[in-house]
Amino acid sequence: MDYLAYFFNPAHLFTVRPNAMNTRAIIILAVIFSILIIAGVVSKVLAKTNDSLKAKGYTRFFYLFLSMGLIGYLYLFFAWQGAVLLSARFWLLILLIFALTWAGFIIKYLAKDAPKQREEINKKRQFEKYIP
Repeated sequence: MDYLAYFFNPAHLFTVRPNAMNTRAIIILAVIFSILIIAGVVSKVLAKTNDSLKAKGYTRFFYLFLSMGLIGYLYLFFAWQGAVLLSARFWLLILLIFALTWAGFIIKYLAKDAPKQREEINKKRQFEKYIP
């Protein structure tokens, strides 16, 4: 627990020349990024549904999870190699903010935009039902 407090300490988080990353931290981050990639594969499988609007949302989640997982592994490579600027901890914070923003747009699509599109499609089908 002390290491987590140290890892998320702002003085340590925003330094440009961080110390070498602990092996435990690399393993934890590798597991997190692996889970993101697995979640991406699961969302790609879920995208094979009959509902095209949900499939579009799941496909967006696939790209989010896959991108964040691969970028995370790229960060871990730089941290393992000890690259000065590219292994700085603030990249993880930027990655988290970017992922949350991207996920917010996807959730907005699934919660607001998709139901409106579904309603418009149903109205159009209802109207076209009576046209010869």
